[in-house]
Amino acid sequence: MKKIYTILLAATFAFLFSSCIDMMEDVKDVEKIEPISVSFKVSAATGFIPKGGSITPDPNFSTAGVDVIFTNVKTGQVFRGVTGANSIATVDIEPGVYSISVTGRATHDGYQYFINGNVPSISVFEDVTPEQANTDDKYRLVVRPAKVGSMCISEIYYCGIASYYFRDQTYQFTNNSDEVFYLDGMCFAQLHPNLATASLPTWPDEDGDGNFVYALMVWQFPGSGTEYPVMPGESVVVAQEPRDHTVNNPNSYDNSMADFQTWTGNASRYNPDVPNLTYIFYTTLNRTQWLTSVFGAAFVIYKAPEGTTVDEAYYQDPAHYQSEVNLTSKYAKIPADWILDGVELLTNMSAMHMKRVPGFVDAGGTSVEETYCGKTVSRKVVEKRADGTPKYQDTNNSTDDFQINDRPAIRRNGEKVPSWTWYKR
Repeated sequence: MKKIYTILLAATFAFLFSSCIDMMEDVKDVEKIEPISVSFKVSAATGFIPKGGSITPDPNFSTAGVDVIFTNVKTGQVFRGVTGANSIATVDIEPGVYSISVTGRATHDGYQYFINGNVPSISVFEDVTPEQANTDDKYRLVVRPAKVGSMCISEIYYCGIASYYFRDQTYQFTNNSDEVFYLDGMCFAQLHPNLATASLPTWPDEDGDGNFVYALMVWQFPGSGTEYPVMPGESVVVAQEPRDHTVNNPNSYDNSMADFQTWTGNASRYNPDVPNLTYIFYTTLNRTQWLTSVFGAAFVIYKAPEGTTVDEAYYQDPAHYQSEVNLTSKYAKIPADWILDGVELLTNMSAMHMKRVPGFVDAGGTSVEETYCGKTVSRKVVEKRADGTPKYQDTNNSTDDFQINDRPAIRRNGEKVPSWTWYKR
């Protein structure tokens, strides 16, 4: 019996050894996945972009030095390239299905612009030459450049705190440039729709593609031109209701030193010491308070070019408001070229397909991922000036630019206070 077992064991071993040899031979026979060389062109279009029409790139607008990032949809592997003088990036990648994101800055006519855009899905299984990228729309992306603004939205506290307290919502704006910025006449707008949705509004054809954003509410800062200078590294704080909120809710915080408030008329919600912003446009107005969604709204700050007066009368002109197709509610039309900065707040980071803000304003989005948790989103500091004030990361992509903080704070990174603020007088 023992002899039979020995023979069986030897036979089994021989079979397994032979199988392993065969498997190794099979592996050797498998063809290696060779990388392919893929070229991709990035162009910029300026001026009015018609809806559904072909977009004509501006041949004088250089997009050299822009990052082109290929992300394999299946594996998540990332391949990076940079556009050259011909606006084309050539990248060696593995064949597959990719999403492509484009991000960077460009200088044109003395101004700096953000270059942002994306292609959600593209199949690439063979080489693409620079000549093909010049002629084949599949391998070209025309983006709308967004002018780099001096002021940026640097922190937003929107989600409230337990238990269901939301009167402490606060917004901070910082001069992120190296030159003085005059706040006078700057507008702060909450965009439509109030909640992120996969069913985005449909706007009339005459508005074209990406030429405007549309607002539910527009607040305006006071001043006739040069009354409210904001120096580099200074910030301006706006509160829904500036007060020591710990009196009402010990979990909250004190934002009584806000520079401005967004008061809508309820005397019990008013701080007489704090100047009020003027609401120059609103679709609906809650007379108890201006409350933005604790799930996350979308915001822009903007300023009209010199010679254009934007006020309440401006938005009573039908040329400056718009309704969705087949609907009657009116929303403020804000030219994309006026926008200084924009931030998309999402319910959570998996809701990126529900973005309301065009990619050239904010290519990504940010979120605290919860409600009534007392957290905020704020920009990442990339460096400090000689006077200790921060310079913030601003690539027009909130996914990369913002971080989550456990608690709100006023001027958390050492920003300075403008000389004209009410509590310095």
